[in-house]
Amino acid sequence: MIVGNGALGLFLADELMERGMGSVVVVGPGHRETGASQAAGAMLGCFGETTTESLRTDASRTRFELGVAAHDRWPAVLTKLEEFSRTGRPLQSAPDTHVVLNSIGAELDTVNFKAMLDALDQYGKPWEEVDPHEIPGFNPRLDTRSLRAVHLPTEGAVDARGVLAALEARLHDAGAVLVDQSVRRLVSSDDVVTGVELDDGHLIEAGTVVVAAGVHSESLVRTVSEDIDLIPMFPGLGFAMMARRTGGDPFRSVVRTPNRGFACGLHVVPQGGGLEYYGATNRLVDSISGVTWMADVRFLAQYSMQQLDERAAGHEVVQWLAGNRPVTLDGFPMIGWLPPSGLYLMTGTYRDGFHCAPLLAEHVANELQGKPGTIDPMFTPTREPVVTRTIEWSISEYVEHNLAAWFETGAEAAPQMTTTQIAEYYRTRCVQAYDQLGIDYALGPDILWYAQGSLLGARRIRRYLRSHRGGSETRARSVDTGSGDAQ
Repeated sequence: MIVGNGALGLFLADELMERGMGSVVVVGPGHRETGASQAAGAMLGCFGETTTESLRTDASRTRFELGVAAHDRWPAVLTKLEEFSRTGRPLQSAPDTHVVLNSIGAELDTVNFKAMLDALDQYGKPWEEVDPHEIPGFNPRLDTRSLRAVHLPTEGAVDARGVLAALEARLHDAGAVLVDQSVRRLVSSDDVVTGVELDDGHLIEAGTVVVAAGVHSESLVRTVSEDIDLIPMFPGLGFAMMARRTGGDPFRSVVRTPNRGFACGLHVVPQGGGLEYYGATNRLVDSISGVTWMADVRFLAQYSMQQLDERAAGHEVVQWLAGNRPVTLDGFPMIGWLPPSGLYLMTGTYRDGFHCAPLLAEHVANELQGKPGTIDPMFTPTREPVVTRTIEWSISEYVEHNLAAWFETGAEAAPQMTTTQIAEYYRTRCVQAYDQLGIDYALGPDILWYAQGSLLGARRIRRYLRSHRGGSETRARSVDTGSGDAQ
């Protein structure tokens, strides 16, 4: 049984059916509200997502290379699913990507843009510098014009909702059982997971249960045992919109900025039929939500019109999309067996779960069959938090992301205030946050931003890390002596 009918759950079910593993049941509500997959732009952009952090440590490189390996599987995946498509359009919604470096960001845009080019060269992938004026559909305002642009001919996007529907159709055709329900709790006996109880009270027995329910996964695992030492996970609420173009040249490729400002950068993804996907915001929140904040609606609409296409102001919004990305404390997935016999966890993929789903499905199917896995065992759910930065590095990273958000949103300070002074303000706030948390583990910028703004989140982070990695005395030494290299 697979609990969760997003990309991870459905691709795993498809892999298991292909291997003839007998009865496969997928449980999950058909509407998928609050899930990340149903709201995804589904860019197949492992290099378009590159940042200065992607290859800086061995652990980060291992994760990055999951995306590289997954990318190679998508042509065969699309060929397999195309006959089950119900959209009347190709499942590949865009064949390529343009990454633009524009004038509204901050230094973070520039260094991530360079990191992307370095990674492309290091892995021998094709790219070409192009004139931003030649990108079809790209028509930003002059004050946010692009300074540079790069064409990535092998990185495009797929229709996320079309792929999910095609997977369901293929699974029905193969004889898998899809249950349109939510799971209330896992059921166990003598430390063995034996099945699940649905919201309507029905029980379904299973020899093995795979929890692949995104941000709901951790709470479901807790229903069978509170003692499992899992990496904490948080909802990363994201908002996007589907718009119908009403004038001007359409986009023919993904057009996006580098990753910046606590998020994956601004992007537009052609969907076919005159539709375009504009995304996406990102904010970590205390609880799972199916709605978004008005501030995020304003942000996405305003900056799409400014940075992507001035004509977007007249487009017709036909669908609002909100979903919750599963964000782990250390930013790495949780994939592997859990202590109760018969229970497997597959979640924590943050922003690249859809892209990596075919690869991860192969790995998990191997482990379910007792075969060697195909990915690094470092992603086990009960690991110690993966270390990729020092406290000092974390503080500098946090300042860079805040400056990127400051300039993109047009925030204003006193006229005589310099960028250095703004940076020092954010640095002071960050040092204070670490002092208040009293931890020695260096957090990523998005987790740190969340801990600063949420008392509940800060308490949860502090409680977990103090039980694993010590307290404020060690942290203070890290601030004084941290070099910026991972330790």
